[in-house]
Amino acid sequence: MSADTVRDHLGAFGLSGKEIDAYLAVLRAGAATTGEVSRAADVSQGYVYELAEELRERGLVTIDETASPTVIRARPPGEALGSFTTRLDELRDSVERLYTTPDDDGPAVEVVHSRATVRKRTERYLADARREALLVLPEPELARLEGALAAARERGVFVYLLAVSPLSADAVDWSGCADVVRTWDAAPPVHVLVDERTGLLGAHDILAGRHGREYALSFSQREVASGFFGNAVANFWPMGEVCHVTEPDGLPATYDHLRTAATNAALHRDAGRDLLADVTLEDLDADTERRYERVPVVEVRQNLVGDPTNDFPMENSLVFETPEGRLAAGNAGGGIGPFYEGYGARSVTLYEG
Repeated sequence: MSADTVRDHLGAFGLSGKEIDAYLAVLRAGAATTGEVSRAADVSQGYVYELAEELRERGLVTIDETASPTVIRARPPGEALGSFTTRLDELRDSVERLYTTPDDDGPAVEVVHSRATVRKRTERYLADARREALLVLPEPELARLEGALAAARERGVFVYLLAVSPLSADAVDWSGCADVVRTWDAAPPVHVLVDERTGLLGAHDILAGRHGREYALSFSQREVASGFFGNAVANFWPMGEVCHVTEPDGLPATYDHLRTAATNAALHRDAGRDLLADVTLEDLDADTERRYERVPVVEVRQNLVGDPTNDFPMENSLVFETPEGRLAAGNAGGGIGPFYEGYGARSVTLYEG
């Protein structure tokens, strides 16, 4: 660590410029007379005594006044820095006692200009993901995110990926990147959408080519995330060429996220399988729940895998044949509720019929 760095850190702990000069003079010598410190720090010898007293109170030096002239000795680093550690611990305890958790998670939308920050936040969002991630990214970024994507999928996160320009001619192990992959030789905005709440939306060049004045919006609000998700699946996702689709989950399989259930149901139906379901539905009008067991899944409405079957871009729903008739259910735990279907699925277990 350079002397300038040490100086910066000491300043952060409240030492004045002259106190730092005096301490560095003693530190380099191990022990120095008041005259030597006076010359090194460019202060009067009388002022050296005042500085030395301040440094002694901070636990950084000892003063030997029995010597003639007076000698100032640097305390061993372990002892000297221990005083800072004690103060930091005391500060932390005091701050924790005073801290009140804010009512929200911070600004709903934040402007980010740094490419490095966009990359770090993408990795952080993936590390925090629990259910789902939809990404629109330049293909070269995948090498940086390989570990984060693999870890997310290992936790059961379902990953949709639209890899965009610049595309390479090299073969890519798409199965290691995501569950559903499309490619598009175009330069749409970057999208990172995680768990229907957090993510990023930014100019393509924030992660591709020479980064200039481009920026991204970082957000942590369900309504914002839902709007950007709708934009992605309506305007960009359909343009991609399908490169990889994972095998559907083995049956029976239980889901607390309707979109993941709908995607897997669509894959099973494409394979010619009839489906039954145990489902807990929230009736949005009556504010009550209904539980059905082994009811047929008669429709899957979605556009993320296979041929589109939805009526509008954001629609992801399952239609069940119940004793009360056919009921369509959207996702009960997302940003914008199932306003079209009238029912939200809290839990779905799929079986082969």
